[in-house]
Formats: sequence, structure tokens, C-alpha cells
Amino acid sequence: MLRIRNPQDFAAGLFFLCVGAFALYGMKDLRLGTAMRMGPAYIPTLVAWGIVACGLIIAARALMVAGPALEKWAVGKLLLICGGTLLFALIIRDLGLFLASVVLVAVVSFGAPDVKWRHTIPFCLAIAGAAVGLFGGLLGLSMRLWPW
Repeated sequence: MLRIRNPQDFAAGLFFLCVGAFALYGMKDLRLGTAMRMGPAYIPTLVAWGIVACGLIIAARALMVAGPALEKWAVGKLLLICGGTLLFALIIRDLGLFLASVVLVAVVSFGAPDVKWRHTIPFCLAIAGAAVGLFGGLLGLSMRLWPW
């Protein structure tokens, strides 16, 4: 009988397997194509299979190498991070990318064990500025960058 010697790695391996399987299922209706004429699912399928392979390797390693027990989940912090992402999606249209990014980073930073606002505020501004520079400047996407 197989014994799980590293529960943390085994759980991580199962997570990667699920993510890869979900991605493969989501691309089932897309055309794969060939290496010479790649379809829209070609590269994402390769990446999804890579994720599945990583999950298998991590889960198999968890059966052979001893490791730490599975830790208790910090559900509150997980909900905070997911809620911050949902809040970003709800406010980006009205506030624009810059302010929505500031709010996102500020909210999810509460999920960190030791929040220091003197570090968080400059980080919020830097991430928001990078997002505006990337999506508005370099990529030239037509999206609202500012609330005005």
C-alpha cells in the first residue's frame, strides 16, 4: 500500500493536476493545429500538459521523500485575496486601472502576516504605475487608465 510521506507536496501535486486538467478541459473546443500551423490551443495545451507533468512529479515525489504535514489553511486570508481580486474586477471600469490596482494591492496585502504600510503604499503605487505603463503604454490597450 502506498504511504504519503510528504502531505504538503502531495496536496500541491494534486492541485497542479487539477489546474492542468481544468485548463485542458477548457480548451477542448479550440483547434490545436500542428507545429507548423499552430492553432489557438497549441501553446496553452503544451503549458497545461507541463502543469500536469509537474503535478505528477511532485505527487510521486511526495510518496518517496518525507516532508512536513499539511498545515491548517488560512481561510480568512484566502477569502481576503479572492475578495480583493473580485473588488478589482468590480471597480476597474469606474476607477480606471491605476486606482483599481492601488486598491487591489492594498486589500490583498492584508493577507500577508506582517503588513507594514510604509512598504505597502510605495509598492501599491509602483505596481499601479507599472500596470499603466505596460497596458496603456507598451501594449497600447484601449482601456480606462484613470477615473477622469
